[in-house]
Amino acid sequence: MKFIKPITVTSGLIFSSNIPPADNPLWVNNSSYAKDVKLTWKDHNWQALAAVPAGVEPGNEVVTADNPAKWLDLGATNRMSMFDDVVGTQSTHAGSVTVTLQPGVVVNSVALLNLVGNSYRVTMTDPAEGVVYDRTDSLVDGAVDNWYDWFFEEIEDRVTTVLTDLPAYATAQITITVFDVATAAIGALVLGKLTTLGITLYTARVGIDDYSLKERDKFGNFTVLERAFADNGDFPVLVETSRVTKIKRLLTEIRAKPVVWIAEETYEATIIYGFYKTFDITYSDDTNSNMQITLEGMT
Repeated sequence: MKFIKPITVTSGLIFSSNIPPADNPLWVNNSSYAKDVKLTWKDHNWQALAAVPAGVEPGNEVVTADNPAKWLDLGATNRMSMFDDVVGTQSTHAGSVTVTLQPGVVVNSVALLNLVGNSYRVTMTDPAEGVVYDRTDSLVDGAVDNWYDWFFEEIEDRVTTVLTDLPAYATAQITITVFDVATAAIGALVLGKLTTLGITLYTARVGIDDYSLKERDKFGNFTVLERAFADNGDFPVLVETSRVTKIKRLLTEIRAKPVVWIAEETYEATIIYGFYKTFDITYSDDTNSNMQITLEGMT
């Protein structure tokens, strides 16, 4: 079991991207706006709930009982959706999504989640040494159960991938590109440092929490309103007894911070972006101890 603790990616860390920075006209301080007008401000899209006089800044208005909100936050812009801590919202672009980041700190791992694409490329370029990392890989899921599926089933693509072997260059630029024949998309792009807790054991469990609304009427018919879902999992982990105190401290530090959990890199379903719900560690012997950790992903 490992986890990637993310760095916060703001627009200031984006060196370049093929997605425009604004989806709508930018908010202007000395302009008034009619109801339902949409604009972009501070990497979010906004919609006017009523006529808005000049000077009322989206996200910074004073709201009282006598002065109701005039702006509705529609969420992060297309460019910033991959960094908004919501896996279900995607940054999209025809043919490919490309972004070059300049973290300014050492990162050794990157996670890409809720992808739409058939391949990806990740490069690191150091100003002094040039390209120090370059990896291209297919997202096509080659796992098949039988010959019939090989010949007749539709080709499926992986939606999650992690790279944990980036070299430590604090001044490097990192370029991530996801390619697709139609519209490429990235739901979450996470950069950070990798921490190892222990070895994930078999009998691990994975699943989802579905927030769709399913109601049955008096005739037995269902009405379904499809909503978001979140990954979940329950994992037994073998840890070194000498590291139990450190592991407890590490988990305490991230108790309210989303991280990318990697139970086993080769099993896509065991990669979850979210929080731990509970964990407990049993001192088993002088060498190894047993940890049970329950994870809940973000929608």
